[in-house]
Amino acid sequence: MSAVGTAAGPRCAVHPARRAADACPVCRRPRCGADAMAYTDRGCAACVDAGQPSVPIPLGERVVRAGLGALAVAYVGAWVAAQYVDTQYFAVIAPGLVGLGCAWAASAAGRGLRARLVLTIAAAAAVLGTALSDRLVPGGQNLFLPASHRLPPYLAAVVGALAWPVLFGPPRRRT
Repeated sequence: MSAVGTAAGPRCAVHPARRAADACPVCRRPRCGADAMAYTDRGCAACVDAGQPSVPIPLGERVVRAGLGALAVAYVGAWVAAQYVDTQYFAVIAPGLVGLGCAWAASAAGRGLRARLVLTIAAAAAVLGTALSDRLVPGGQNLFLPASHRLPPYLAAVVGALAWPVLFGPPRRRT
């Protein structure tokens, strides 16, 4: 039998590789000598860390997170949507899917933001991704002309972003 795990005696609750020196005065879990010296009568690493409140994420940081997440998806989606520029149906479907993806990324990265702000960020990123897909086509496409070919993909990107909460959002509570 190997020497690993053969040492008798209780182990530290936070650091299982260490032997327990005593019991935590707060939570009564076994703690190692290093924790006993570091935390003394305040407890152990587990109960001291559990009592600290989490720091709230500022609004500006959440907005930046949502924007960066949506732009990352828009950038990748633009490369995919560029394959379908000026095709009959996929020229509208691909930007709509980019809009859905941008809304997913913005809502996942910007947790705690208002839904309207998340959807605005997602729609803007989806429109930027659609514009980039037009420019990635060999020779490039004009972003606005002819309007009959350029506006439907932009509208589809916005509709795709706005469809996210309807299709995949949390269920509404009945009151």
